[in-house]
Amino acid sequence: MVVGSLPTTNGGVLPGQNPAGCLIVLNDRGTVAETITNRDIVGPWDLTVRSSATSAEMFVSNALGGNLTTHDGVPVTGNCTVVRLDLVLRAGSPPRLASSTLIGTGFPWQANKAALLLAPTGMALGSNGTLYVDDAETNSVSAIPQALTRTSVLTAVDGTLSAGGALNAPLGMTIAPDGDLIVVNGNDGNAVEISPAGRQVATRTLIKNGAGDLFGIITAHNGLLIANDGTNALDKAQI
Repeated sequence: MVVGSLPTTNGGVLPGQNPAGCLIVLNDRGTVAETITNRDIVGPWDLTVRSSATSAEMFVSNALGGNLTTHDGVPVTGNCTVVRLDLVLRAGSPPRLASSTLIGTGFPWQANKAALLLAPTGMALGSNGTLYVDDAETNSVSAIPQALTRTSVLTAVDGTLSAGGALNAPLGMTIAPDGDLIVVNGNDGNAVEISPAGRQVATRTLIKNGAGDLFGIITAHNGLLIANDGTNALDKAQI
């Protein structure tokens, strides 16, 4: 298991150093087996992965970096990135980082008292190799094509797939069996279905008056499993 660590100081103050944070690799006993850091990991905020028996491509959305404004030395706004980490896997050993490639840039982030940060949060990898990234600050979803192999960087604006409409601080994101994206909002408890072409085809309330409740989401057994922050529970919804 791999988890992202974005450090703060006392009182939840964002770190001034760049890069900041790391990825922590846990073994099957819950013990830290490895820590991954490099210049491209800057406040890891979400990740998704595709793996085989011997290798893995891990995508990380950063929530810090590219600082534009600061206050008393603390970063307040900036433009962050999405990075692909290519890992070598070997039985009995922790993953080894083989290479690191920036594939997305220009994702705006902003410090926020309620959420700590508004930044690119949800990520999902399509079967065609397109990486989808949503951004809570801009109410948008971007698409990065050929994410598994690309060596060039795509800006968030150039990759915009869908923006505005029913998107309201989008957080978690997953891909439905038909290939559509399911995005959950942080501000209203709704899920928004978006086609691969970027059309918002449906909106459904998962939690009434659910501002601040929805975060993580995955598809499972013809339904959705939803991390409900309001009740500290894992909910299931039919699709």
